[in-house]
Amino acid sequence: MNNPLILIIEDEEALRENIAEIISHYGFHVISAPSGEDGVNLTLQHAPDIIICDVMLPGIDGFDVFSQIKQLSKSQSPAFIFLTAKSTRSDTRTGMDMGADDYLTKPFTKEELLNSINARIDKLTQIRKQQPEKDELIEAALEKLSSLTKAERRILDKIAEGLTTPQIANILFVSKKTIENHRVNISRKLDLSGPNSLINFALRLRAQKLNARFMDNLPPMPTH
Repeated sequence: MNNPLILIIEDEEALRENIAEIISHYGFHVISAPSGEDGVNLTLQHAPDIIICDVMLPGIDGFDVFSQIKQLSKSQSPAFIFLTAKSTRSDTRTGMDMGADDYLTKPFTKEELLNSINARIDKLTQIRKQQPEKDELIEAALEKLSSLTKAERRILDKIAEGLTTPQIANILFVSKKTIENHRVNISRKLDLSGPNSLINFALRLRAQKLNARFMDNLPPMPTH
């Protein structure tokens, strides 16, 4: 992983600056926040790779920060390291049961901090290597899907199910000519060319299980 971004969420200014100085010295990019609320906002703005977060924070505590970030960053959650002055087994178990990646008890050494960070980087690198590359055809057409009419979206969904023009016409009680015209309009709006490009696009969209997500996020369908 090249140039990982690390977010420090710690209300104790001296400790926050000390951690940032150590991390920066070893070439990592660092941003920091003095509260849980600020940490959540910075996560949404900058999508850090690793978050180092104190458990005891003013306002929302570290466990609440962890829960909010996991909910808001579902596509690619950052690695999470808890910091705490408490060393009880129950505290440690709470954080790890929630899904935290590591837990450092204050005071910790520079070596412990760097070892934890490097372990998280190694794990993230392996995870991201295993993730499939984005389908460029689908990615290029995402924003254009919103230009389709209600009827065109319905037909695209039927094409994704593997149905032919006659089958779609029978299901929707329209002529084959009408379906063919819609297919031409869909291909034009999505900038698809070639005899099988629309079919390939629809099937790939369905295969990656993205169709439902896209349709849910589209603007309201026209009423006319």
